[in-house]
Amino acid sequence: MDLANLSQLQTEAVNPRTAQIDQISTMEMCRLINEEEHRVAPSVTPCVSEIAAAIDALTPRVRNGGRVIYVGAGTSGRLGILDASEIPPTFAAPPSQFVGLIAGGDAAIRRAQEGAEDSVAGGEADMGALQLNPELDSVIGIAASGRTPYVLGCLAFAKKIGCLTIGVVCASPSAMASSGTVDFLIAPLPGPEVVTGSTRLKAGTATKMVLNMLSTGTMIRTGKTYGNLMVDLVASNLKLEQRSRNILRRLSARCDSMTDEELDELLTRCKGRVKLALLVAETGQPVEQCEETLASAGGVLAKVLQISSAEVRHVQTPATNRQYVLCIDGGGTKCAAVIANLKGSVVGRGTTGPCNLTDGNAMEEVIQTLMAATKDALSTFPSPDCTLRSVFKSVWIGLAGIDRRNLRESLLPRVCALFGLTEKEIRLTNDVDLLVAAASSHRDCSSAVVVIAGTGSVAMRYNRSDDGNEYSRIARSGGWGHILGDEGGGYAIGLEAIKYTLAVLEETRLGIRIEPLGRLEQAVLERLGCVTCRPMQIDLVSEILVQQHKQTIKARIAGAAEVVLSMNGQDDIASAIVSRQIDYLASRTVARLLDPACDGYVPTEHTGLILSGSILKNQAYQDQFLNVLEKTGARFAYVETVSDAGLLGAKHLT
Repeated sequence: MDLANLSQLQTEAVNPRTAQIDQISTMEMCRLINEEEHRVAPSVTPCVSEIAAAIDALTPRVRNGGRVIYVGAGTSGRLGILDASEIPPTFAAPPSQFVGLIAGGDAAIRRAQEGAEDSVAGGEADMGALQLNPELDSVIGIAASGRTPYVLGCLAFAKKIGCLTIGVVCASPSAMASSGTVDFLIAPLPGPEVVTGSTRLKAGTATKMVLNMLSTGTMIRTGKTYGNLMVDLVASNLKLEQRSRNILRRLSARCDSMTDEELDELLTRCKGRVKLALLVAETGQPVEQCEETLASAGGVLAKVLQISSAEVRHVQTPATNRQYVLCIDGGGTKCAAVIANLKGSVVGRGTTGPCNLTDGNAMEEVIQTLMAATKDALSTFPSPDCTLRSVFKSVWIGLAGIDRRNLRESLLPRVCALFGLTEKEIRLTNDVDLLVAAASSHRDCSSAVVVIAGTGSVAMRYNRSDDGNEYSRIARSGGWGHILGDEGGGYAIGLEAIKYTLAVLEETRLGIRIEPLGRLEQAVLERLGCVTCRPMQIDLVSEILVQQHKQTIKARIAGAAEVVLSMNGQDDIASAIVSRQIDYLASRTVARLLDPACDGYVPTEHTGLILSGSILKNQAYQDQFLNVLEKTGARFAYVETVSDAGLLGAKHLT
């Protein structure tokens, strides 16, 4: 956006609520400013998922010693410097790991440097001087307007060499959003300022909230806390020495019985490191051995204390005395845990990364993911003394890929030991099986067909048991995995769009095609971060298959489905792709289950249809899908869409 259009930005808009602010009383003025600040937090809420994804991308880099570089101009630059400078004393991170840069250099922290923010070259030069490591270093570009040339220059340089890039803006659309140089764009929109254009106010507050969340979340994920306590601090002054003693006593029964002198001696042996002292106290092992244990766990104290400490300090509670249930929806995109009390009210939620055994994830990695999601849900639990082995009456884990290679038999004993429950008290099923719980409220139907279209696709039929209490899976269609083809899912849709774009680029290079790229091809390239290149220069195969990105190849290809769905009905090629995929999912995958010769067949008038998955949540896609089914003669007794399988499963357990 050029300067002539500056007034169109949200950050430059005039706030009608404060138009007379210079003519009202001081008390009324303060009240008005305070009311406007109350609008900031809700503006950050829609950005939480993108912030979480950025934290998950930052964490492995920071854990391996990568730097986080904050860049900005004016208020944005000062906020970045503030956040960067607070991390070392708060979390004992190396001072050189979090770096704050401001246009115009350190002198600009106190006094604006004329013209510094307008220099793209200045940003590129500052980045070049840092000798960035693209495998480890990350850059956070901060610009309330989303157009600051210095910041755009920094991001372009970092993206070009392969660093992880994050943008924080308070405007949409923005030059940063369309630049193709940010992997994650976080754009809270707090609205026009109390004083027009003064982005140190609401935009500044929103920016600080986002930066605090990014840095604090990354530090938590790298093991700098245990619960909400700063166990990675180093006792370097009297206040921190006392805080260290307090933390040790709070977390360890053994430390609680020690005198100050004994705790100080322990901390001295552990070089003042609280985390290490806690592990030494709990395990009784030598300092050197505990240092190795912590290092092998990536510095995350919860991992090493899960067995060695938690099980020793807490007496197992019989399942009959427990008051909560847990349901985990472990899919290929994320793992979500829901905790509910026996009345069905949700008391805790937690999420972590993908948990799909069919993607080659090792058993130990899957277990760690399940435990991480559960502990995340327990972190806001009403009773801080609750542990995995003391709180749950029953557990239902729906896990993608569990049906294959006898995985259930291998995983179930491990899960039982972790939760302190018997095999009868734990349900370990495919994640699709969670969805059939929606059929329990439809007592007049004896069967349900569950269809999922997310990254992949699958359809299953469940029939009610003779006693009418449970549903059993009778037949399955599709779900072959993205390599063999899950038509109708996000991967298949994205793959078809990318292959079409590849063909267009190839025809252009060969001179067969002279027309400019169409809307779909341009949108696909923009999604994949290739918009800065000319068509003749784009090597899309390498972009997808060779270059290192924050996402897996599977996720990058599936992500292109969002582009196709957004253009469905507006672009002929996109519409054709959607129609082909829907036709296959409805007329083949689902139709096989509706064939009277299929095992367990029940007429559709006595069968419910349960839909789930990110693709089927798209209303236009769902409407087309149902229309195709209707044309085949299917008339289902009911159609229900499930958006939260974990919640559904938890309530079913109660």
